[in-house]
Amino acid sequence: MSEDKWIYAFKEAELKDGEKKALVIDGQKIALIKKSNELFAISNKCVHMECPLSKGELEGYVIKCPCHDWRFDIRSGEFLDAKELKVPVYELKVSDGNIYLKMKGETQ
Repeated sequence: MSEDKWIYAFKEAELKDGEKKALVIDGQKIALIKKSNELFAISNKCVHMECPLSKGELEGYVIKCPCHDWRFDIRSGEFLDAKELKVPVYELKVSDGNIYLKMKGETQ
């Protein structure tokens, strides 16, 4: 039985609006993104060739993979050109100025 757990990710004050931060949390590569003072956490691996999305351009709520220009919505993880493909998104919360991500208790 797996149990979800909240894991500390980053200090909210250290992430500026429009900034992307590459993190490894609980063994997972994650891109933490602040856009319009909202926080988003998505997998930092493109579904195509696992290129780091954190190095891609952010245009609105769309991040473009730096390797082959695949575009993903940071709110849902959807690949804009084929909605059946997605990168994982992670639930997050802010408590006492700290960002926490909800991670699965066991790897899948």
